[in-house]
Amino acid sequence: MRYNELDKVREDLKRKMVFLVGPRQTGKTWLSKELMNENSIYLNYDSIKDKEIIQNMGWLPTTELIILDELHKMPNWKNFLKGVYDTKTKSQSFLVTGSARLDVYRNSGDSMSGRFFTHRLLPFTPRDLVNSTYENNLERLMKRGGFPEPFLASNDI
Repeated sequence: MRYNELDKVREDLKRKMVFLVGPRQTGKTWLSKELMNENSIYLNYDSIKDKEIIQNMGWLPTTELIILDELHKMPNWKNFLKGVYDTKTKSQSFLVTGSARLDVYRNSGDSMSGRFFTHRLLPFTPRDLVNSTYENNLERLMKRGGFPEPFLASNDI
């Protein structure tokens, strides 16, 4: 279901920064962590420890994938991100995740123009279920809804 999106994001990360946006609980964190390898770091601005690392750009210069979650909560996040992206090493990629609010903020001003691709994750639709074990299970989708956690749960909640 979300694996098609993984390949698209992986390709876009080779060329520009990627913004992964959408409502809460649609799989943004899951998808971003699926992209990680031993040379990646996941930092959440809501974590006091991670916030300090983000503000000090405390990741190693050899870190290949830097995932910044909830960055839109940082004051002047666009200018910060523009500076970080413009001074990154060639081998570094940035994935910025957050709620739909990130998409709203992103659209104001042009300081990030030309530096990113946007991917939106939404709840599952019948189209997302094609070629999955749930392909013909519209009843499950109607009963549980399209958010991944309740949809994929082993029993009805």
